[in-house]
Amino acid sequence: MNHRRKIQLIAGTTYSISLPKDWVRKNNLKEQDDITIIEKSDRTLVLSGHIMRERELKEITLSVEDYAHNIDQILFAVYYLGIENITLVSKKELSKEDRAKIRKALTHMVGTEIVFEDKQKIIIKVFLDKTKVDFVQTFYRMSLIIESSMNNLMENKNLEEIRINENEVDRLYNLIVKIVSLSLLDADILHSSKINNVSLATSYFLISKRMENIGDNIYNLVEYMKKNKVDFKNKKDIINIIKTELNRTTTHILGRSSKSFEKIDPNKLELLHGAMSKIYDRTVFNYLEDTVRYVIDIQEEIVNILFYNELIKKGVL
Repeated sequence: MNHRRKIQLIAGTTYSISLPKDWVRKNNLKEQDDITIIEKSDRTLVLSGHIMRERELKEITLSVEDYAHNIDQILFAVYYLGIENITLVSKKELSKEDRAKIRKALTHMVGTEIVFEDKQKIIIKVFLDKTKVDFVQTFYRMSLIIESSMNNLMENKNLEEIRINENEVDRLYNLIVKIVSLSLLDADILHSSKINNVSLATSYFLISKRMENIGDNIYNLVEYMKKNKVDFKNKKDIINIIKTELNRTTTHILGRSSKSFEKIDPNKLELLHGAMSKIYDRTVFNYLEDTVRYVIDIQEEIVNILFYNELIKKGVL
């Protein structure tokens, strides 16, 4: 049954609505009783006559044997859920391989530390304050790191430096997945992360994934070039166009541009493809072609975000 109520302003400071009499009686409520009001991520309110607590899993214990070769991926899943205390146990001594997988996974999870370890148990603590993560700023950091890798590709091709950058981009990507996942469940995380509206979460996730793809591509490209002692024509021109488009896109993500956003100009894209057509090494060409496609994917999501923001301002979303 639907009920409509008008909002009343009391004493110039407090807004109130009256509760349906039938609902109050069904829940055996009386004057001065407490009710619970929960705001969902879509900004709707849920009222309950019972004291409700958000279901939040703070700790979990996992048997390493139960997850065989997938313990590292399970750790990521647990991290995304916002669980803060993770205990990994084994019926026998933890193998060298399992320990290596666990440690490698943790290097990609911002704010995690091993706080206890023995032969059969590892306890992991997540110290990250998820209410202090600014999604847009995190995305900007990713773009700066990728720009550094692109500059490295044009200048000295220092593979170790690009590898470090790629690992950091992966860390930030996993942080974004965590915050997006939690924001779908918790309106407080949605607002503190500055996603603003749950409708934007998918676009932000896809942008971060494409940023991670670009970071991987640059590393793999440089690794291939050094291993096979190859280079390619028009390198600076090609990379500069890609970098410029990525920077232009980032400017709109940060809200620092007053201009309307458009995808890469068709003439510039044609110029880029013309320069790339002179690359005869197909592996190098494929890495660059994928990178350009990822940048365009990001730009398409920016168009979606700007449109959604218009609908939000109009009160449609």
